[in-house]
Amino acid sequence: MCTVMLKKARWNDKIYRMMKQRIIKILRVLKVYMPDWSVALFRKYLEKRLYRKMLKKHKTIKPYEPGRYETGINLIGNIRSETGLGESMRILARVLKENKIPFVILNVDSWANEDNNIHDWDDYVVDEPKYAINVIHINAGEWCRYYSDFENDLLDYRYNVAYWLWELETFPKVWRPCIETVDAVWAPSQFICDCIKNYTKKPVVHVPYAMWLKEPVAFGRDHFHLPNDVFLYLLMYDFRSVSERKNPKASITAFKQAFSVEEANANKVGLIIKVNNAATESEVGNLKKQLEGYEYIYFITENLSRDEVESLEAAADVLISLHRAEGFGLPMAEAMYLGTPTVVTNWSANSEFIDDESACLVDGEFITLKTQIGPYEKGNRWMDANVELAMIYVRRLYDEKEYYKKICVNGAKKVREVLSYERAGNIIREEMEKTSSFSIVKTEQNDNTIEYK
Repeated sequence: MCTVMLKKARWNDKIYRMMKQRIIKILRVLKVYMPDWSVALFRKYLEKRLYRKMLKKHKTIKPYEPGRYETGINLIGNIRSETGLGESMRILARVLKENKIPFVILNVDSWANEDNNIHDWDDYVVDEPKYAINVIHINAGEWCRYYSDFENDLLDYRYNVAYWLWELETFPKVWRPCIETVDAVWAPSQFICDCIKNYTKKPVVHVPYAMWLKEPVAFGRDHFHLPNDVFLYLLMYDFRSVSERKNPKASITAFKQAFSVEEANANKVGLIIKVNNAATESEVGNLKKQLEGYEYIYFITENLSRDEVESLEAAADVLISLHRAEGFGLPMAEAMYLGTPTVVTNWSANSEFIDDESACLVDGEFITLKTQIGPYEKGNRWMDANVELAMIYVRRLYDEKEYYKKICVNGAKKVREVLSYERAGNIIREEMEKTSSFSIVKTEQNDNTIEYK
């Protein structure tokens, strides 16, 4: 039963994490000195064991056999998660449904401490896979743990596709063996595809998101206790998405340079900061300190429903996102769809659905990472947006009503054209037709891929 194999994956992952933390804690309690380099080595040792287990498991999987199962898609991942990754999977489900592509959902709860309260797709959730194609919506950073513990019945004789998100031009070295375990990789942006193509000759396919949001939105400003007579900019980010990449400080600086405390207070100009998963009060406190003196600053830290998120994006007058890299940029696309102008970094995946007629594109300079930050490796690069240029756009959207209106209209039009259900559905149908006409032949690993022995 698929329910058993999914529970096993979650349980084994929890055991792994508990054991790792417990061993380190015991050693420190016993006053055994463990410098940072030794902890890093221990972590790498555990990772290598996981990847060896994953590659060993892959050798036991039976290759894809066309015609053995019905044509359709088993969509695998956490459809109930109140995260960007959960919304990504729900978008895929909507694409399949709107294009009348046969599919079922196998839900995999995440090991992370997150809310899983979205049940809109429960009617499609099943216990066992039904169709020939698995689209597994589990990112590469977690892939080896889940893959290793899936029962073979889930993977055998099926066309196994990974749907991955990533934000930089270089795919992490430690994740590259994951590519060997799939028949193809799909991704929501060409930016991600171009990255992964450097490490494999397997099909890497751009399957874009499709945007459709409820209009009118469910809630107005009153729902969020926001005043109706204040011009409000919006900044949204998740602490788990790595603050250095989301770069909220740059957005706050651009706002402060555009409006002094005195002018902002006198003219009723403010900033909404929507923060997810702040681990401590000090993390939010640091942001508040940067905005001392400004009267119209509103922090929203509680989890919001999808209706509330979309309503907040519509309630704002402008969205600012001076991120250093994005694998797609869902809040930007949603804001544009709803007619909210955006001030955004002109690099990475969001550039694929934005141009200078539909948004305020902020150029910048590439910077090289001098140390590893989260999953982003030393030596990789991302873009540091020009804050002074961003400030000019922030100010212009406030001062020039005709320019503001143009960006509103063009943004909504652009995102609806580029991110349509028809486009995404046609690409998926084409890939499904290809899989019915060939079987998978295992090839040797690319030279750029790590092989654990």
